[in-house]
Amino acid sequence: MTTVCDDVLETSRGAVAALRAVPPPAVDTGVPAVLCPGLIGSKEDYLPLLPALAAAGYRAYAYDYRGHYASDGGDDDHSIDRHARDLIAVLGAVGAAGEEPPHVVGHSYGGFVVRAAALAAPDRLRSAALIGSGPGMDGPAHRRILGGFDHTLSLRGNAVMWPVVRRLIPEHDVARREFWRTRLRLMRPAFVRGALAALAGETDRADELRATRLALLVMHGHRDRKLWSAGEFAGYAERAGAALAVIDGASHSPNLEQPGRTVEALLGFWADTDRRRALRTFVDLVRPSAHPDPYPAYERLRRVAPVLSVRLPGKTEAVVLTRYADCARLLQDSAFVSAGEAPELLTPGWREHRLVRCLYQSFGWRDGDAHLPLRTALARRLTPGRCPVQAADVAAVATLVLDGFAERLRGGATVNLAEAVAVPFASLVTGRLLGIPDADALRVGAAARAGSAAFEPFITPRQRIAMDAAGETIIDTLAALDGDGLLALVRAHRPGGGEQLLGDLALLYGAAYDSPASLVTLGARLLLDHPAQAALLRDDPGLAERAVEEILRFDPPVQMAVRIATAPRELGGVPVAPGTAVLGILGAANRDPAYTDDPGDFRITRRTARPALSFGAGRHYCPGAALARTHARVLLPMLLRRFPGLRPAGPAVYRAPGTVLRGIEDLPVRLHESGAA
Repeated sequence: MTTVCDDVLETSRGAVAALRAVPPPAVDTGVPAVLCPGLIGSKEDYLPLLPALAAAGYRAYAYDYRGHYASDGGDDDHSIDRHARDLIAVLGAVGAAGEEPPHVVGHSYGGFVVRAAALAAPDRLRSAALIGSGPGMDGPAHRRILGGFDHTLSLRGNAVMWPVVRRLIPEHDVARREFWRTRLRLMRPAFVRGALAALAGETDRADELRATRLALLVMHGHRDRKLWSAGEFAGYAERAGAALAVIDGASHSPNLEQPGRTVEALLGFWADTDRRRALRTFVDLVRPSAHPDPYPAYERLRRVAPVLSVRLPGKTEAVVLTRYADCARLLQDSAFVSAGEAPELLTPGWREHRLVRCLYQSFGWRDGDAHLPLRTALARRLTPGRCPVQAADVAAVATLVLDGFAERLRGGATVNLAEAVAVPFASLVTGRLLGIPDADALRVGAAARAGSAAFEPFITPRQRIAMDAAGETIIDTLAALDGDGLLALVRAHRPGGGEQLLGDLALLYGAAYDSPASLVTLGARLLLDHPAQAALLRDDPGLAERAVEEILRFDPPVQMAVRIATAPRELGGVPVAPGTAVLGILGAANRDPAYTDDPGDFRITRRTARPALSFGAGRHYCPGAALARTHARVLLPMLLRRFPGLRPAGPAVYRAPGTVLRGIEDLPVRLHESGAA
């Protein structure tokens, strides 16, 4: 049950009296809605709407202008521009910087206030809905109406407005009638007369509104003809690039006369606006560029469009998931298969690039017999007791790499931790795992970073050229080796050789190398940026396991899983047809408040009832997950203990493209006097 409460909003321009309706946590989108009353109205005019708006997930606020009814202040100036500045201050009070901007609604006079705010600061509004508010009031007919109203008001006072108001309120609604009588008695003549004078200067500003590219709605009652005709409302909406809603059974105040239909129109408009904003957010996330901090965008998607239908440019229809439960189901439901079962849907030109072509045939990108036998064999070999590389081997490599790192840090030098530690460490451990020489392992590791673009949905021409060159190095090097580790196991499962074998080898090396390398750099950055957490791990190596789980949850190397639907399904109430690509954003799922409390806090002592989805789930769960965890559990405590004075020396440079695979290319650090080794 949503309740409406009295509130006082403290703004940068003074306090305003308000009504507030907050949605239940389960449906809260985090998006505010601010509603501005008309000339002789007040915040209470929106009482019929507020509970329904909050029940739909919006944090709804209706307020009185300063110097209007229940809000003091500003009696010397009642221009529309002044009230627009006040509105912008109200928008700041209901949403902190960086949070979702509000939807804004203005009725009649309030529509002109909202319009002025939208023209002054369009980025502060999510959308603008103008109810019973037409293009302008500077014409002769409007000036006569305004002048006559002002003259009558000066002679007879606020009581002159009661005959107009009482027609809007049923006779049996005694309480509302009495409230209105009281409100008219308390309404301040200075506000009303100042607002009337301001309205007389309001011109048609439709072209200016269109130029803002703000989502706009013009709404009026189908009987609302006194100030503007239906044709004038429609023309205004068309010129401004606005949607148009005509409310049956209403005249000038649909919010009072037909609240149910008004809510329906507003929610439909807001849903469309929110979806278009969510689409823009998603498009930004899949751009082939670095994404230093995608998590605020994930949060916006999860709040407003947790199951988002999109069309991938040049590709196929897709559904994007950001909630933990939806992503977990995607990974565990056999109706969703790997991208290699329908490569043309996601990568129409997949055959043109050797690395991509081989990967699409590899066991990790397939299902059924093309996937399960080799995946099962690898999982058995990678169990802690049978793995060719044990924790002691990882520690030996870590010691070797950190020795070289110490030399490079001498003299206060700034060193790229990714290049000096993560890349050689992950390359050498992977080489021992596969049974290949160190020199070859380092050469393939260096190429694997550029080759990771093969996993991304969109890449630039330059990235594609680098990917193709890296692919040749990776494939040719691995194809020429006869390693006695996992390389031999893979060859035994692919006696026919060919591109399927080459894809398996490339995928095996890439997965064994890339996730550990990225886990080390992402984990090191988090620990260096959170010195209190680093101190906990440095002082208590027994926390290493939980620290690694928290790193994987908070900033995982694999951000997205892609599947193709093979049977009709429904995710979060959205139908998913066969042939639809489904993109589960694992980085968003791991920060779902429904999965863990305070998900935006990095805390290495955290415990969760269910595992994070960073290594997947179900039949495609990463067979090398335990080994990747061992990499980080061994190296990160060693790094912190050996270099207690290690500090960031500049901003991290993230991988580009980095939509699916996240990593750091440059993590500059230096050693302060407080510690060295």
